[in-house]
Amino acid sequence: MHGTTAAVLPFLPLAASRAGVRLRCVRRFEAAGPILVHCRGIEVGRHLLAGAVTTGIEIEVPITRLPRVTLPAELRFSLAVDGPDLAPPWPLPNTAAALALLGPGEIAVEELRLEQGVLRGYATDRVNGLLEPVMYARINDSGARGVAVERPAPLAEGGCAFRFALPLEAGDLNETGLSVALHLVGVEAPVARYAYARVGIEGPTPRLAELESRIERLERGAATTLRQMQEELRRQAALQQERTDAFIEAAATLLLDRLAAADTPAPAADVRIAALHRLIAAAATAPPVAEPLLLGRRAEIPPAAGNLAIGWHEPEQDEGGPFRWMGDTALVVNPEPFRRVAAVTLTVRHLYGATEPGLRGSFDGAPASVTVACEEAGRFVVRLTPESGPVTCQGLRLEAPHAGIPERDGRNPDPRMLSVAVSGIVFDYTE
Repeated sequence: MHGTTAAVLPFLPLAASRAGVRLRCVRRFEAAGPILVHCRGIEVGRHLLAGAVTTGIEIEVPITRLPRVTLPAELRFSLAVDGPDLAPPWPLPNTAAALALLGPGEIAVEELRLEQGVLRGYATDRVNGLLEPVMYARINDSGARGVAVERPAPLAEGGCAFRFALPLEAGDLNETGLSVALHLVGVEAPVARYAYARVGIEGPTPRLAELESRIERLERGAATTLRQMQEELRRQAALQQERTDAFIEAAATLLLDRLAAADTPAPAADVRIAALHRLIAAAATAPPVAEPLLLGRRAEIPPAAGNLAIGWHEPEQDEGGPFRWMGDTALVVNPEPFRRVAAVTLTVRHLYGATEPGLRGSFDGAPASVTVACEEAGRFVVRLTPESGPVTCQGLRLEAPHAGIPERDGRNPDPRMLSVAVSGIVFDYTE
């Protein structure tokens, strides 16, 4: 440690996160310059001190980049590259430690070309030099396929660069062309896209490839929708059977009580008569179905509306107003299917299985970008926007990976699959 023992070092590293390495002052420290962080002699971060640091104060030293070095490595804290250490080194035993500090970094695909049936590219990450990239591709918006990635090489200014290759198959090129989306594991959005459109006798047809991909997504979603409808019918049949069994049991009990009481009905029999009347009234009265409210370019859908078609439980109400629980997947029917949808906003009243909604969505198979905002009293506003711009669609399909069953999880006796409870859904249109 450059001649300085750990016993007299003024700082002690506690933890590392995206904010940097947190240091705790264990001995009063005064310095004229910033605290520098080095990895194998390369500066990777600094923190400017506002004055003397007293004992017990904690500071965050941000890490802005990491070079491509041999692991294991460590981060040194000092006032100069050759100065004495200010804290024990923070270890970097593996690439996971680098991800904890920087995440995947800033990936940029600087070159992409198609050669002899192989899509080749060159990418850089000027932040995380310890990145070990794992890539995959989606061909024509369908299934995933692995991408061969070479071992990254270091960049002089820090970070790393790597080459990759994706062999294409004859079936990837359809009648109208080819579409490739390249993804990096750990990064949600594609890092690059490649498209090739055929030119026929009648001229270019750039939209046909997109239409073919959309038809394929709709065909794949049809099977899922059918299974969801079958499950909904099964659930409704089970509920109807449960009510029928309860009615038969109540009627049989009433009949036996009447026979046992002869001419003078017992008080218990009167109670059962009243319960039977309530059961019949509950079975005969269907819950009211609300209608969407159209206001210019907006369509507001209440929880009791029939547009909440598949994957939704019965509407409920508490002191905050009506709401409706969603299962793990659900469908919201677009009240104006011939208008272009710019965005859909969901107001989430209750949440199960997560600290914030982890919803995913698609408009007739077209993927949606999701943003989540937290409001007062633990409510959330989830906004879904079509990635490719406003679209016309029949409905919005939602997925909630964090859904669960309270009864199975040991929280309460509720046997339903729950994820989020919404108090309102709003469709925004472009015109």
